[in-house]
Amino acid sequence: MGNITQYASLETRSFTDEPFNAVDALVLASLAYEKMPATVQTLDDATARYGTLTARMRSWLSGPRSAGTEQPPQPAPPRHRTRGLPFRAPFSDVTLGDVAEELDPKDFDVATGHTGLADPKLTQHLYEAVARSPRFAPIRLDGYADRFSRERQMQFAAVTMLLPDGTLAVVFRGTDDTFVGWKEDFNMAFQYPVPAQHAAAEYVNGVARLWRGPLVLLGHSKGGNLAVYAALNAPEKVAERITKVYSLDGPGFPSSVVNSPAYAAMMDRIEKIVPDSSIVGMIFETPEPCRVVRSDQQGPMQHLAFSWQVNGDDFDYLPEVAHSSQLFNQSLNSWLESMSTEQRERTVDALFSILHASNTDSISGLMNAGLKAVPNMIGTFVGLSDEDRRHLLEAVNLFVSASLARRR
Repeated sequence: MGNITQYASLETRSFTDEPFNAVDALVLASLAYEKMPATVQTLDDATARYGTLTARMRSWLSGPRSAGTEQPPQPAPPRHRTRGLPFRAPFSDVTLGDVAEELDPKDFDVATGHTGLADPKLTQHLYEAVARSPRFAPIRLDGYADRFSRERQMQFAAVTMLLPDGTLAVVFRGTDDTFVGWKEDFNMAFQYPVPAQHAAAEYVNGVARLWRGPLVLLGHSKGGNLAVYAALNAPEKVAERITKVYSLDGPGFPSSVVNSPAYAAMMDRIEKIVPDSSIVGMIFETPEPCRVVRSDQQGPMQHLAFSWQVNGDDFDYLPEVAHSSQLFNQSLNSWLESMSTEQRERTVDALFSILHASNTDSISGLMNAGLKAVPNMIGTFVGLSDEDRRHLLEAVNLFVSASLARRR
C-alpha cells in the first residue's frame, strides 16, 4: 500500500503492457498543479504555428535557417518533429522527464511555481519519481494554457500529454491557492457556466483541431469538473474521440445538466472517484456511480491527492462513501435549493468580502497573516446584513459538520 509517488517510483511497465488507468490519471492531474516551464509550447503558439494548413506550410517552409546566416537572437522554440509534409500539426518532443529536470527546487513554492494546496514538497517528490520512471518520463507535453483574471473571476490551466499509443491526455488543473480560484468555484452555486468551464470546452476543441488521436480528459478537484464540462460540450466529432473522462473528487453539476441528453450520452465514459469522506466531490449532483478510494487522512484533508491509497496498479477501494459524506451532499443541496439565485450570489460575495478583508489574496497568505487578519474580517462580518450573516453561518455549519465527522 502506498500513494501516487510510490506508484510512480515502482510501476515500471510501459502503457502497452499496463494500459492507462485511474492511478495514472491522478499522477498526471497532480503534476498539473505545477506551472510548466517555457519549453512547453502554449496552445496559443501551437495554434498560431499550425492551426491552419497555410500556417503549417509557412512553418514547415521556414524551417531551420541555413548555416552561416546571421539572425537576430530569438528565444529557443520548443522542440518539434518537422519531418515530412505538414498536413497535421507536429506534437512537441518535450517530455515529462525533460520538464522534471528543468524544474528547480525553488519552483516548488507557492511564491514561484506551485499552485496547489498540497505541500509543494510532495509535488516535487512526485516530479522526481516521474523523472526516473520508464512509464512516465517519455510522455510528451504540448498545448499549455494558463489564464487568470481577477476581473472575470477566472482561474484556468491545462496541458495536453501525448501517451505512447497516440492517446491525447488532456489534463486540467484544479483550484489553485488564490481567492480568485476559490471564488470561481463558489460561483458555481449561482452561475453556469463559469469562465473556466467555458475555457475548458474551448481548450479541448483547440487541441482536437491541432492533433489527431483518442482523447482522455481528466482533472483533480475543479479540474475534474472542467473535464466533464468539456466532454459534455464537445462538438459531435470531438465527442466521438473521447474514450474516458476522469473526475477525481471533482464537484458535480446542477440537476438541469445531469438530467440532460448530453450527460446521458457521455455518462458511461465518465469515471468519478472520491475519497470515502468526500466533501468537494459531493457538491452538487453526480448521477454516475462513484468509485470510493481509501485515504490515510480524515475529513477535508482526504481531498489531497497524495492521501489516496494505491494497491498495486489500482486504488484501494471501499464499498461506499461514508454516511457523513452522503448527509453533507443532501444537506448542501437542500440548503442551496432553499435560496434564490440572487441570495446565493450575495452569500458568496459576502464570504469573499470577509476573506479579502484579511488584506491577502490567497489561502496561503491568509494562513501567514494569522491572527493579524482577524479584526478586519470580524468587522466585515459584523457589517453584513442580517440575512447575509445568517446564510453564511448556515454554510459554515454545513462545512464544519462535514469536516469534523468521522467515517461511519
